[in-house]
Amino acid sequence: MMIQIDGENNISTIRSLKRSISPDFSLILERKSKTGKFQVQKNNGNKENLIKRFHSDLVFTKHSSFIVKEKPVKKSWYQSHQLWLNLMRKTQDKTYQCRVNFLDSHPSITAKMRSVLFDWLIEVSEVYHLHRETYHLSIAYIDQYLCQKKNLAKSKFQLVGITALFVAAKIEEIYPPRLSDFSYVTDNTCAEEDILEMELELMNTLNWHISPVTSITWLLIYLQADRELESLADENQRSVNSVILQNSILTKVHRSKEFLQTFSLAVRLLDLCSLDLEYSQFSKHILAASAILLCRPNWPLEKVTSLTDDDVCVCKEWMKPFSEVLINSPPTSSTRLGAEIPMDEVYSIQIHDISTDLLENVHEKRPKFVPTSRPFRDLLNHLSWLPAIVEKQHEKKAINELVLIA
Repeated sequence: MMIQIDGENNISTIRSLKRSISPDFSLILERKSKTGKFQVQKNNGNKENLIKRFHSDLVFTKHSSFIVKEKPVKKSWYQSHQLWLNLMRKTQDKTYQCRVNFLDSHPSITAKMRSVLFDWLIEVSEVYHLHRETYHLSIAYIDQYLCQKKNLAKSKFQLVGITALFVAAKIEEIYPPRLSDFSYVTDNTCAEEDILEMELELMNTLNWHISPVTSITWLLIYLQADRELESLADENQRSVNSVILQNSILTKVHRSKEFLQTFSLAVRLLDLCSLDLEYSQFSKHILAASAILLCRPNWPLEKVTSLTDDDVCVCKEWMKPFSEVLINSPPTSSTRLGAEIPMDEVYSIQIHDISTDLLENVHEKRPKFVPTSRPFRDLLNHLSWLPAIVEKQHEKKAINELVLIA
């Protein structure tokens, strides 16, 4: 604390800032040595013990200056290859995968209700300037919760949705909205106590597996790697991938015009696809790659992602009606993004530029695929809506049989 005197009688106190300063061991040892000398002169009875202690302090002071700091050990998870493997392992983990037709376990919940809820969550995310990753985390929690539970009441469906967004915001956002804000957007239909109780139930149901790799994460990784590949196009192609994974610092890629153009188109396509129940049946890295391919047909898929056309053909054909609908309905500029958001982060803020009406237009484009009773079927067993892919598979099967016969 400091005291400041102004004039003759004005005295004011100023508190000094507290700082966490690491102790200086040299001063401590010097103080010990002086104390030891003083005690040797003062206490003649314990002279031998004090002399030994004084000598030990001197030896410690002498050798402490020769202590060499150990070099930091490079952990395996710092390496880019290990990070890539961890992303793939978590993406393919069955814990984060949804089973087919999981809404059959909830008779009161329909696919239309799910799309309306997700569309509303996008709007809430835009109001509070939440990131796109926050929204996609929340819908992953909701689908996983529905896979684990049965017979969810219709009245609790909105509570599950706002609670999932509340949990995702606490994980992803630096300054998440308050609990009262999430209760307010529901018009106080979901009280704060109800959200907290549902949060505990959600965590227990998911067994605290709350860190899935979303399609937005893969989209950013693919676009960043693509830009780095273009910058290193003149180098030897065999060493390009290793150079990117080991030495590249991907910090300013999102500022490029090409990145923003592709990202804005692909992320809008993924948002619209997320309203459809079949979205949960595809792997997230396949969804991201398919979205980029539909926005950029000449995109080097295998070069960037190591995926082949056969790996993404089903997802790409499923996503085509969504892309065609978005082409005929250009996005509207959002007026809710305030000036307080930096320009470098505007692209990552969730924008409500889709609607359930666009989803209905998608369903009208594929009437054979969308029956009236249950508008979704098993992708793995029912491929009648993809005749081109079925023909290719039959051709490959016939060729393999001829090879075996020969």
